[in-house]
Amino acid sequence: MQYLYFTKTLKDLDLQAVAAFCKEIGVDGVDLTVRPGYPVTPDNAATALPEAVKIFRDAGLILGLVSAATDLTDPDGKTARAIFDACAKVEAPAVKTGYFPYKGSFDDDMKVARIRLAGFARLAERSKVRVVYHTHSGANLGNNAAGLRLLLQDCDPHHVGAFVDTGHTAVNGGPFPMELDMVRSWLSMIAIKDMVWEKTDNAGWQYHVVPAGDGIVRWSEIARGVKERRFNGTISLHGEYETKDLDERKTLAKRELEFLKKLLG
Repeated sequence: MQYLYFTKTLKDLDLQAVAAFCKEIGVDGVDLTVRPGYPVTPDNAATALPEAVKIFRDAGLILGLVSAATDLTDPDGKTARAIFDACAKVEAPAVKTGYFPYKGSFDDDMKVARIRLAGFARLAERSKVRVVYHTHSGANLGNNAAGLRLLLQDCDPHHVGAFVDTGHTAVNGGPFPMELDMVRSWLSMIAIKDMVWEKTDNAGWQYHVVPAGDGIVRWSEIARGVKERRFNGTISLHGEYETKDLDERKTLAKRELEFLKKLLG
């Protein structure tokens, strides 16, 4: 397996500092956030993404995934084309797109989403860059493996992959071995999160992300699912928990990586 670190929480670092962070914590590469406000954006990707890849390679790291903005749902738009074209030039393996929303009519929303996902599949086929769809809880289509299977059922796994999240499936999915089994034909990547529930005064019970091993995720089930599926692909540490500073983030990332390697073998 190869381990990546998702750079969403490293927004204030330049590319050299991102590479240094990932190198120090011991991951194999980078799950690079390509969004407005980050070092690489859709507008500058044609020049900034090759620069990023060179910096990562010089540090002994790979570019394992590009994570686009969560609202990237139009395969025919300028932003999608810019990202996939830039990724094709640097031979990036995959792009994570945005989430198709549930707007109140499941059948109608799913029909629109599948048409758009077919458009992303054509982009992926043309660019040789796979599109992956992430299981994110909330009012999103494909927010667990059952929903994701409905979304992906007509897609070629060579071009479209399932990106299953340990934390979000713990919030609104089934047992992790079953989650992986439902999307086994498309299974491409696993995102690492752990969650805790917290009761608030105004909004009732809410979840938030904590380091792996500190929350409700049944990690023995994660290990069993990974081993039963003989998964040997890409794992992205999302690290979307609060830290007091960058040093604490490094410490927790190192701890998570050690925990995962021991757990998953």
